[in-house]
Amino acid sequence: MNTDMPNETLYVDKRQEKRLEFESLLLPFLGSRMSDHFCFEYIPMDISFNGLGILIPNWVVSRELLKNDERIHLHLPFYFSDQSYTRGNVMWNRWDEDMQGQLYGIQMKDHENIFYPLYIQTDTRSVNVDLSGFDTTGDLMESLLKDAVLLKKGILIYLNHLIPYFSRLGGRSKQDYDQLKTVLFEDMKRLVMKNLKYMEVLYGQTKSYRQDKEIVLQNLNLDQLREAVRSEISLDVLKVALDTDAVTPYLSAIEILEEKQYTNYNLIVMLYIHEITE
Repeated sequence: MNTDMPNETLYVDKRQEKRLEFESLLLPFLGSRMSDHFCFEYIPMDISFNGLGILIPNWVVSRELLKNDERIHLHLPFYFSDQSYTRGNVMWNRWDEDMQGQLYGIQMKDHENIFYPLYIQTDTRSVNVDLSGFDTTGDLMESLLKDAVLLKKGILIYLNHLIPYFSRLGGRSKQDYDQLKTVLFEDMKRLVMKNLKYMEVLYGQTKSYRQDKEIVLQNLNLDQLREAVRSEISLDVLKVALDTDAVTPYLSAIEILEEKQYTNYNLIVMLYIHEITE
């Protein structure tokens, strides 16, 4: 791709099909860069047969400057021709002054054979809900929040498994060891436990009031939940500090659980949108 070409030309040339704008997906979703798993917030803007437009506004907390040709995971199922896609490549990007954010054109690639209870249908640009196995949307919300709790617990378990490796590393003074232990593990563990506690309380409230949609929606603060979902663990720092291949399976497992958590959060956002717009 010739990056010296004007951005507007790139924008027109790369997606000439009719672009259909989203009207209700105005809340931030969570995506991640597949090369380093960094999390970012984005808003879906429009969709066409071969691509998707997203916006990373200046006002979101988690912002990443994506580059052309980068591969990203949107953690949000889009159905093109009855096939689900959640990953894509950045084809172009440009700053939008009116929306005060960076616009990106994403070519969706590699469909998945995974069932999602909620997904975006491209022709209607609406949230579709499949209640197979659930009596009500309240039951589905309860299940999603239960999954959020279990995923966070899994992350805490793997983090606890890493501590014995750190304690056996030599070559450091006691002062350095105590400082690194505080920064690497105690602070991370404290944040994970704090966020887990928040999710457990929210799950308990939803379980108690799942038949009352208004109470469930009132208790669901998406900003707070998004903060609790985001990674508390600096995986790159841990890789450098631990410096042993023995911990790779634990770090990889944490990455997988975090990615599942982002998808689970986005499903909660979709269900929230469906409930307030129906």
